[in-house]
Amino acid sequence: MKILKKLLKVAIGVFLLIVLSASALAYSLYSSVDDLRHDARRFALWARIELYNRGYVNELTRDDVLYIYHKSCYRQCHGESAMITAILTPAGWMQVVERMRVKEGVNISGKEAEAVIGYLEERYPATTSAYSYETRKKVHNVVWRNDMGINDIYCDVFYVTPEYLESIGANHLVEEYDLANYHVFITSFTVHEGEIELSDLAKHVFLRTQAGTMKTTPPWKLRFQTADKHHYEAIVRFDKNDPVVAGSLPWFELIIKNIGGPEDRVFKWDFPLVYPPEVLKAHKGM
Repeated sequence: MKILKKLLKVAIGVFLLIVLSASALAYSLYSSVDDLRHDARRFALWARIELYNRGYVNELTRDDVLYIYHKSCYRQCHGESAMITAILTPAGWMQVVERMRVKEGVNISGKEAEAVIGYLEERYPATTSAYSYETRKKVHNVVWRNDMGINDIYCDVFYVTPEYLESIGANHLVEEYDLANYHVFITSFTVHEGEIELSDLAKHVFLRTQAGTMKTTPPWKLRFQTADKHHYEAIVRFDKNDPVVAGSLPWFELIIKNIGGPEDRVFKWDFPLVYPPEVLKAHKGM
Protein backbone atom coordinates (compact mmCIF):
# COMPACT_ATOMS: atom_id res chain seq x y z
CA MET A 1 0.00 0.00 0.00
CA LYS A 2 2.84 2.39 0.92
CA ILE A 3 4.48 1.63 -2.44
CA LEU A 4 1.23 2.52 -4.29
CA LYS A 5 0.99 5.83 -2.41
CA LYS A 6 4.59 6.65 -3.29
CA LEU A 7 3.98 5.77 -6.95
CA LEU A 8 0.85 7.97 -6.97
CA LYS A 9 2.79 10.91 -5.49
CA VAL A 10 5.52 10.44 -8.10
CA ALA A 11 2.95 10.28 -10.92
CA ILE A 12 1.25 13.45 -9.67
CA GLY A 13 4.60 15.18 -9.40
CA VAL A 14 5.59 14.16 -12.93
CA PHE A 15 2.21 15.32 -14.27
CA LEU A 16 2.51 18.71 -12.55
CA LEU A 17 6.07 19.05 -13.83
CA ILE A 18 4.91 18.34 -17.39
CA VAL A 19 2.06 20.87 -17.07
CA LEU A 20 4.37 23.54 -15.66
CA SER A 21 6.99 22.85 -18.32
CA ALA A 22 4.40 23.02 -21.11
CA SER A 23 2.99 26.24 -19.68
CA ALA A 24 6.45 27.78 -19.43
CA LEU A 25 7.25 26.73 -23.00
CA ALA A 26 3.93 28.11 -24.30
CA TYR A 27 4.42 31.39 -22.44
CA SER A 28 7.96 31.70 -23.79
CA LEU A 29 6.56 31.67 -27.33
CA TYR A 30 4.44 34.76 -26.63
CA SER A 31 5.63 38.31 -26.27
CA SER A 32 2.93 39.14 -23.72
CA VAL A 33 0.24 37.62 -21.52
CA ASP A 34 -2.39 39.35 -23.67
CA ASP A 35 -1.24 37.41 -26.75
CA LEU A 36 -1.50 34.17 -24.82
CA ARG A 37 -4.98 35.04 -23.58
CA HIS A 38 -6.04 36.00 -27.12
CA ASP A 39 -5.02 32.63 -28.54
CA ALA A 40 -6.54 30.78 -25.60
CA ARG A 41 -9.85 32.58 -26.24
CA ARG A 42 -9.71 31.73 -29.94
CA PHE A 43 -9.05 28.08 -29.09
CA ALA A 44 -12.04 28.06 -26.73
CA LEU A 45 -14.24 29.54 -29.49
CA TRP A 46 -13.00 26.96 -31.99
CA ALA A 47 -13.67 24.13 -29.54
CA ARG A 48 -17.21 25.37 -28.81
CA ILE A 49 -18.01 25.64 -32.52
CA GLU A 50 -16.73 22.11 -33.14
CA LEU A 51 -19.02 20.86 -30.36
CA TYR A 52 -21.91 22.80 -31.97
CA ASN A 53 -21.24 21.16 -35.34
CA ARG A 54 -21.38 17.74 -33.69
CA GLY A 55 -24.61 18.45 -31.83
CA TYR A 56 -23.17 18.74 -28.31
CA VAL A 57 -23.93 22.47 -28.08
CA ASN A 58 -27.44 23.57 -29.04
CA GLU A 59 -26.93 27.29 -29.57
CA LEU A 60 -24.08 29.62 -30.40
CA THR A 61 -23.44 32.87 -28.59
CA ARG A 62 -23.10 36.10 -30.55
CA ASP A 63 -19.31 35.92 -30.04
CA ASP A 64 -19.30 32.43 -31.56
CA VAL A 65 -21.21 33.60 -34.65
CA LEU A 66 -19.02 36.67 -35.05
CA TYR A 67 -15.95 34.43 -34.88
CA ILE A 68 -17.27 32.25 -37.72
CA TYR A 69 -18.30 35.29 -39.74
CA HIS A 70 -15.04 37.18 -39.41
CA LYS A 71 -12.94 34.05 -39.89
CA SER A 72 -14.70 32.85 -43.04
CA CYS A 73 -16.72 35.65 -44.63
CA TYR A 74 -16.03 39.23 -43.61
CA ARG A 75 -13.71 41.09 -46.00
CA GLN A 76 -13.11 37.94 -48.04
CA CYS A 77 -14.96 39.73 -50.86
CA HIS A 78 -16.41 43.00 -49.56
CA GLY A 79 -16.06 45.22 -46.52
CA GLU A 80 -18.62 46.85 -44.26
CA SER A 81 -19.69 49.54 -46.74
CA ALA A 82 -20.58 46.95 -49.37
CA MET A 83 -22.54 44.92 -46.81
CA ILE A 84 -24.59 47.94 -45.76
CA THR A 85 -25.32 49.27 -49.26
CA ALA A 86 -25.93 45.93 -51.00
CA ILE A 87 -29.35 45.51 -52.62
CA LEU A 88 -30.04 41.81 -52.24
CA THR A 89 -31.97 39.50 -54.48
CA PRO A 90 -35.27 38.42 -52.90
CA ALA A 91 -33.46 35.38 -51.49
CA GLY A 92 -31.49 37.74 -49.27
CA TRP A 93 -28.37 36.59 -47.45
CA MET A 94 -29.12 32.90 -47.91
CA GLN A 95 -28.19 33.18 -51.59
CA VAL A 96 -24.97 35.04 -50.76
CA VAL A 97 -23.79 32.54 -48.14
CA GLU A 98 -24.81 29.45 -50.11
CA ARG A 99 -23.09 30.81 -53.21
CA MET A 100 -19.86 31.41 -51.30
CA ARG A 101 -20.00 27.83 -49.95
CA VAL A 102 -20.88 26.14 -53.24
CA LYS A 103 -18.87 28.20 -55.71
CA GLU A 104 -16.12 29.93 -53.79
CA GLY A 105 -15.27 27.08 -51.43
CA VAL A 106 -15.72 28.96 -48.15
CA ASN A 107 -15.02 26.28 -45.55
CA ILE A 108 -17.96 26.41 -43.14
CA SER A 109 -20.41 23.69 -42.20
CA GLY A 110 -24.14 23.78 -42.92
CA LYS A 111 -24.88 24.62 -39.29
CA GLU A 112 -22.29 27.40 -39.31
CA ALA A 113 -23.79 28.75 -42.54
CA GLU A 114 -27.22 28.85 -40.92
CA ALA A 115 -25.80 30.83 -37.98
CA VAL A 116 -24.06 33.32 -40.30
CA ILE A 117 -27.24 33.79 -42.37
CA GLY A 118 -29.16 34.53 -39.17
CA TYR A 119 -26.56 37.10 -38.12
CA LEU A 120 -26.58 38.84 -41.52
CA GLU A 121 -30.37 38.93 -41.65
CA GLU A 122 -30.39 40.57 -38.23
CA ARG A 123 -27.61 43.08 -38.90
CA TYR A 124 -28.43 43.85 -42.55
CA PRO A 125 -32.17 43.13 -42.85
CA ALA A 126 -33.61 42.06 -46.18
CA THR A 127 -36.95 40.26 -46.44
CA THR A 128 -38.77 38.49 -43.61
CA SER A 129 -39.97 34.93 -44.13
CA ALA A 130 -42.46 32.84 -42.19
CA TYR A 131 -40.61 29.68 -43.21
CA SER A 132 -37.66 27.84 -41.74
CA TYR A 133 -34.19 27.96 -43.21
CA GLU A 134 -34.61 24.35 -44.38
CA THR A 135 -37.82 25.16 -46.28
CA ARG A 136 -36.38 28.30 -47.85
CA LYS A 137 -33.30 26.38 -48.92
CA LYS A 138 -35.43 23.71 -50.62
CA VAL A 139 -37.34 26.34 -52.59
CA HIS A 140 -34.08 28.15 -53.31
CA ASN A 141 -32.68 25.00 -54.90
CA VAL A 142 -35.80 24.57 -57.05
CA VAL A 143 -35.49 27.96 -58.75
CA TRP A 144 -31.75 28.75 -58.53
CA ARG A 145 -29.23 27.88 -61.21
CA ASN A 146 -25.56 28.83 -61.42
CA ASP A 147 -22.40 28.08 -63.36
CA MET A 148 -18.76 27.64 -62.41
CA GLY A 149 -17.65 30.71 -64.32
CA ILE A 150 -16.30 31.59 -67.75
CA ASN A 151 -13.07 33.60 -67.69
CA ASP A 152 -13.66 34.39 -63.99
CA ILE A 153 -17.17 35.77 -64.63
CA TYR A 154 -19.72 33.83 -62.61
CA CYS A 155 -23.45 33.82 -63.18
CA ASP A 156 -26.42 33.08 -60.92
CA VAL A 157 -30.00 32.92 -62.18
CA PHE A 158 -33.27 32.83 -60.24
CA TYR A 159 -36.49 31.86 -61.96
CA VAL A 160 -38.92 34.09 -60.04
CA THR A 161 -42.14 32.22 -59.23
CA PRO A 162 -45.02 33.08 -56.86
CA GLU A 163 -44.07 30.11 -54.68
CA TYR A 164 -40.50 31.34 -54.44
CA LEU A 165 -41.61 34.83 -53.43
CA GLU A 166 -44.03 33.32 -50.90
CA SER A 167 -41.20 31.34 -49.32
CA ILE A 168 -39.03 34.41 -48.73
CA GLY A 169 -41.80 36.78 -47.61
CA ALA A 170 -41.81 38.91 -50.76
CA ASN A 171 -45.35 38.37 -52.01
CA HIS A 172 -45.64 42.05 -52.92
CA LEU A 173 -43.27 41.42 -55.83
CA VAL A 174 -45.75 39.11 -57.59
CA GLU A 175 -47.68 42.09 -58.92
CA GLU A 176 -44.63 44.30 -59.32
CA TYR A 177 -42.97 41.72 -61.57
CA ASP A 178 -46.35 40.92 -63.24
CA LEU A 179 -45.78 37.19 -62.97
CA ALA A 180 -49.23 36.46 -64.41
CA ASN A 181 -48.02 37.71 -67.80
CA TYR A 182 -44.25 37.20 -67.78
CA HIS A 183 -41.60 34.61 -67.03
CA VAL A 184 -39.18 36.64 -64.91
CA PHE A 185 -35.53 35.91 -64.08
CA ILE A 186 -33.06 37.63 -61.79
CA THR A 187 -29.61 37.34 -63.34
CA SER A 188 -26.42 38.27 -61.54
CA PHE A 189 -22.83 38.44 -62.73
CA THR A 190 -19.78 38.48 -60.48
CA VAL A 191 -16.04 38.80 -60.93
CA HIS A 192 -13.58 38.74 -58.01
CA GLU A 193 -10.64 40.33 -59.79
CA GLY A 194 -10.84 43.25 -62.17
CA GLU A 195 -14.16 44.72 -63.28
CA ILE A 196 -17.24 43.51 -65.12
CA GLU A 197 -18.87 45.99 -67.43
CA LEU A 198 -22.62 46.21 -67.93
CA SER A 199 -23.96 44.35 -70.95
CA ASP A 200 -27.14 45.03 -72.90
CA LEU A 201 -28.90 41.86 -71.81
CA ALA A 202 -31.48 42.18 -74.58
CA LYS A 203 -28.67 41.15 -76.93
CA HIS A 204 -27.32 38.36 -74.72
CA VAL A 205 -30.23 36.59 -73.00
CA PHE A 206 -32.74 34.22 -74.65
CA LEU A 207 -35.35 31.66 -73.60
CA ARG A 208 -35.45 28.31 -75.39
CA THR A 209 -38.21 25.68 -75.38
CA GLN A 210 -39.09 22.73 -77.60
CA ALA A 211 -41.03 25.24 -79.73
CA GLY A 212 -38.05 27.53 -80.42
CA THR A 213 -36.05 30.43 -78.99
CA MET A 214 -37.27 33.91 -78.08
CA LYS A 215 -35.66 37.22 -77.15
CA THR A 216 -36.34 39.05 -73.90
CA THR A 217 -39.41 41.23 -73.63
CA PRO A 218 -38.18 44.82 -73.16
CA PRO A 219 -37.14 46.48 -71.07
CA TRP A 220 -34.62 44.57 -68.99
CA LYS A 221 -33.89 46.35 -65.70
CA LEU A 222 -30.67 46.84 -63.76
CA ARG A 223 -31.25 46.13 -60.06
CA PHE A 224 -27.86 47.39 -58.94
CA GLN A 225 -24.16 47.51 -59.66
CA THR A 226 -21.48 47.63 -56.96
CA ALA A 227 -19.19 50.63 -56.91
CA ASP A 228 -16.12 48.42 -57.44
CA LYS A 229 -17.80 46.89 -60.53
CA HIS A 230 -17.30 43.37 -59.19
CA HIS A 231 -20.99 42.56 -59.42
CA TYR A 232 -24.28 43.55 -60.98
CA GLU A 233 -27.80 42.17 -61.01
CA ALA A 234 -30.61 42.63 -63.49
CA ILE A 235 -34.14 41.46 -64.23
CA VAL A 236 -35.09 40.00 -67.60
CA ARG A 237 -38.56 38.85 -68.62
CA PHE A 238 -40.35 36.94 -71.36
CA ASP A 239 -43.96 37.43 -72.46
CA LYS A 240 -46.03 34.34 -71.61
CA ASN A 241 -48.25 34.98 -74.65
CA ASP A 242 -45.39 34.36 -77.06
CA PRO A 243 -45.92 31.13 -79.03
CA VAL A 244 -42.51 29.85 -77.90
CA VAL A 245 -43.70 29.60 -74.28
CA ALA A 246 -47.44 29.22 -74.76
CA GLY A 247 -49.19 26.20 -73.28
CA SER A 248 -47.78 23.48 -71.04
CA LEU A 249 -44.00 23.28 -71.03
CA PRO A 250 -41.97 20.17 -70.13
CA TRP A 251 -38.86 22.32 -69.73
CA PHE A 252 -37.21 25.57 -70.74
CA GLU A 253 -33.66 26.90 -70.83
CA LEU A 254 -32.34 30.38 -70.22
CA ILE A 255 -29.44 30.99 -72.61
CA ILE A 256 -26.82 33.70 -71.96
CA LYS A 257 -24.50 34.35 -74.87
CA ASN A 258 -21.13 36.07 -75.14
CA ILE A 259 -20.64 37.28 -71.59
CA GLY A 260 -17.13 36.33 -70.50
CA GLY A 261 -16.49 34.39 -73.70
CA PRO A 262 -18.12 32.79 -76.75
CA GLU A 263 -19.41 29.77 -74.81
CA ASP A 264 -23.16 29.76 -74.12
CA ARG A 265 -24.32 29.61 -70.52
CA VAL A 266 -27.33 27.29 -70.37
CA PHE A 267 -29.64 27.07 -67.33
CA LYS A 268 -32.47 24.53 -67.45
CA TRP A 269 -35.68 24.00 -65.46
CA ASP A 270 -37.83 20.87 -65.83
CA PHE A 271 -41.55 21.08 -65.13
CA PRO A 272 -43.46 20.77 -62.98
CA LEU A 273 -41.29 22.39 -60.33
CA VAL A 274 -41.49 20.51 -57.03
CA TYR A 275 -41.90 22.74 -53.96
CA PRO A 276 -42.20 21.82 -50.26
CA PRO A 277 -45.88 21.08 -49.44
CA GLU A 278 -46.13 23.80 -46.80
CA VAL A 279 -45.26 26.47 -49.38
CA LEU A 280 -47.71 25.05 -51.93
CA LYS A 281 -50.48 24.96 -49.34
CA ALA A 282 -49.92 28.59 -48.30
CA HIS A 283 -49.68 29.77 -51.90
CA LYS A 284 -52.94 28.05 -52.92
CA GLY A 285 -54.67 29.69 -49.97
CA MET A 286 -53.70 33.19 -51.05
